[in-house]
Amino acid sequence: MTAADRASSGPPPDFRRRGHFLRKSQGAALSARLAGGEVAQPVAREPAAAEPARESCLEVMDDKPGTLSENSELLFSFGVIADIQYADLEDGYNFQGNRRRYYRHSLLHLRGAIEHWNTEGRLPRCVLQLGDIIDGYNAQYKASEKSLELVMNTFQMLKVPVHHTWGNHEFYNFSRNYLTNSKLNTKFLEDQIVHHPETVPSEDYYAYHFVPFPHFRFILLDAYDLSVLGVDQSSPKYQQCLKILREHNPNSELNSPQGLSEPQFVQFNGGFSQEQLNWLNEVLTFSDTNQEKVVIAIFPFTQRPLTVCAWPGITEMPWQSFGLTSVWCVSSPVTLTMVATLRILLVCTTST
Repeated sequence: MTAADRASSGPPPDFRRRGHFLRKSQGAALSARLAGGEVAQPVAREPAAAEPARESCLEVMDDKPGTLSENSELLFSFGVIADIQYADLEDGYNFQGNRRRYYRHSLLHLRGAIEHWNTEGRLPRCVLQLGDIIDGYNAQYKASEKSLELVMNTFQMLKVPVHHTWGNHEFYNFSRNYLTNSKLNTKFLEDQIVHHPETVPSEDYYAYHFVPFPHFRFILLDAYDLSVLGVDQSSPKYQQCLKILREHNPNSELNSPQGLSEPQFVQFNGGFSQEQLNWLNEVLTFSDTNQEKVVIAIFPFTQRPLTVCAWPGITEMPWQSFGLTSVWCVSSPVTLTMVATLRILLVCTTST
């Protein structure tokens, strides 16, 4: 992330467990059992002095909503990791200079997370990688491809599929065209619903959905669908996004939220096109009709105006977050589980 950055990694903490809501997790992460597709009240671990890459494993239990017990039957689990931000650099600090970063050490945390997932009694169905896989500094040292290859080679040790989302650091290092043709594009893992072409995403944005377990649909969204990052500055899309930015951000430094009533309108953020929101609505409508539970994976994220996951000082949120909320509201029967990355990993649900 950027102005409200987190540390890339830190000395590995001990595994901990709080009651039956939390399971083994590393770093400033949480893990919650899901009953009938709903997430138990999230319990965030206290942030360490230097935060590591976030890893967690979430379990879905076969129980009625709101009921949890030690005898609950495990349906499936899935892993979550965010902000690896690897770089072959000495330790440093974030953009504001107030938080330590351990660039090389982040790879050790990734390996530890993979080892943990691989040795689970029942393997998770998949892992969600929530963006910022390598740090933006790699571009400055012309090490982007080398660093990405090293991290992706590490992921090859994982015994289950990994689904990648794209954050601002991906676009600091690569163009959208490059990412589309790279191993960070996992659209080949998408589910194609027969006789429902409206649920097929456009090639104009990076989003898709898949089913890791019957009646559970996961949706990955492209929060940089509208962004000045990663696109040719001479393109109409760049000019469109720059116009949106300048209409909401008069600062000469477009990465600065100073004085803004809508602080999400900064250069390191992005937004959803109406086309992507319409597609999301179609997928949610299908899930409503078929009584599916839905998990949305997105980078970055907020529930404004239903502010649940916002963290003080965080300005990273999609430009079109209000539009996304309105899409949720037309999908009343679905229980939505949002898996997001902010300063710490937060998991929450909303039923509208």
